[in-house]
Amino acid sequence: MMTAATDLVVLGERIERLTGEDAECALPGYRSRAERIRSSVRFEETLRRVRALADENRLLAVAMLKSRTELCACEIQAATGLTHATVSHHMSVLMEAGLVDATRHGKWMYYRLRDRRRSLVP
Repeated sequence: MMTAATDLVVLGERIERLTGEDAECALPGYRSRAERIRSSVRFEETLRRVRALADENRLLAVAMLKSRTELCACEIQAATGLTHATVSHHMSVLMEAGLVDATRHGKWMYYRLRDRRRSLVP
């Protein structure tokens, strides 16, 4: 069984073969670059969107919204076969991720894509 220290040695050897650089110098550079990327606002926004779209029903709802200006929650419910409460939960996740906006008309809730150009859907 390999330990974390052994894994690091093997990784260092691979990086040295690949880049020709000393692993002790190269590894910290990769780590700091990864941390800069992880801590960026854009990375966090993208991660939130991707996680929101990781559910097939949410992805389906967003894909349907891409072809229509807006959809009523009941239309999404009819398409997905989910309960009203579950559709409401899924759409809340999409709104929190910045993918969808909602408008209430009387007792009906209508959803639309926030920005069609940046949408990550088919």
